[in-house]
Amino acid sequence: MKALSTCALFCFALLSPLVLAQQSQPRDNSLAASVAGTTWVGTDSSGRNYEYYFIPDGALHYKSPTGFWTNGTWKQDGNVIYFEMNKKYSERKGVIWGTHMEGKGWNKKGETWTWVAEKK
Repeated sequence: MKALSTCALFCFALLSPLVLAQQSQPRDNSLAASVAGTTWVGTDSSGRNYEYYFIPDGALHYKSPTGFWTNGTWKQDGNVIYFEMNKKYSERKGVIWGTHMEGKGWNKKGETWTWVAEKK
């Protein structure tokens, strides 16, 4: 009986982080709050810092290493976020979990990267 209890305890300790991680992510993509009217700060895999201002009408204002810009747009479908800058010169798509979002980016030059951002 002690061996069974030890095995059960070991399995619980091993699997509980996986169960908690799955519970912290929305199962239904409609559960994510809208980013409209919020500001997010983050970096990309090249180490560049950004601030994203998700304007309620779908406009994206942002601060990049080259300055402050108002030439972007964004769309959200549940916990999936897409935004583009400078007439789709640069695009990003990702997933939102609470106050964290992350995803992949690409541009017209063929460059790709990953990015993360946190709600400010």
